[in-house]
Amino acid sequence: MQDAIKMPGLRALGVADTIMLREYLSRWPREHCDYTITNLIVWGKIYNNHYLIFKDRLVVLNPKYQYIMFPVGEYLSPEELEELVRMFRPYFPEAQLILFPHEYLELYPRVNEIFDIYEDRDWADYIYSVENMVNLSGKKLAKKKNLISQFRRTYPEYKVLKFSEDRLQYILQFTHKWRRERSAEGIYLMTEIKAIGNTLELWNDLPVEGIIICRYNRIVAYSIFSQQSPDMVTVHFEKFDPDKKGSGQVITWETARYLQGRYKWINREQDIGLEGLRQAKLSYVPDRFSRFFGSKLKGDTVGLSMPEN
Repeated sequence: MQDAIKMPGLRALGVADTIMLREYLSRWPREHCDYTITNLIVWGKIYNNHYLIFKDRLVVLNPKYQYIMFPVGEYLSPEELEELVRMFRPYFPEAQLILFPHEYLELYPRVNEIFDIYEDRDWADYIYSVENMVNLSGKKLAKKKNLISQFRRTYPEYKVLKFSEDRLQYILQFTHKWRRERSAEGIYLMTEIKAIGNTLELWNDLPVEGIIICRYNRIVAYSIFSQQSPDMVTVHFEKFDPDKKGSGQVITWETARYLQGRYKWINREQDIGLEGLRQAKLSYVPDRFSRFFGSKLKGDTVGLSMPEN
């Protein structure tokens, strides 16, 4: 942390920076979920995200893992990107640049003369058509459709409610109940629980929405989401009662129905290399992936340390 304080121009990223983030990301939207305001703030609170302005571009740093997110703004030249990485190195010796847009790699092939670019499948985002997630057409999605039908027949009284401030405490209670009953542990999961807590704590300060599946005033499932770009929304969190058959499929379907007409695409984030999560996301037949490209400077012996799964 002391290194971050010492680096000139580097500041802690927090809720007070929401307007600044909105200005940059509305002008230069990015498809990868790490660039949503919600993720930058709620996960950034955990990883102590910092930022600086470099040649009028927004640059976000995760000091814990020493990775630099590809700058938000007009594209810099490969030489300027090298300059950026080397600027961080006296303070963060293992700093590396990640989240290269695929478009950038095609427009600036000479970037490969300066950086060794690699792709990491574990951190690719799953992108789905909203219409496909509502209609669930085809044999591959027939089981999802059947489970939704079963849930609706079994629990015809269920309701879909919007998140509101008076419901936030019950959503948090449901989240912890879900974790306890499933004996869910692990570094990533516990960090996700913290991120959900941060989201609910900062709810009124974030451009975020959510819906709840309710039955007799009891939560069965919920989802939390926010705008990624003018035609894309990102689903950040989704939790459901596994004892209610079909509840997982219903919250996914109702979320898509809620977003229908507002967005064309749903980003359901990454699988982070967890096999069960990968199979679950693949089972919805993604339309495409927002690919993850990281880098190392040519001749660099520094390794990139990604967050633990």
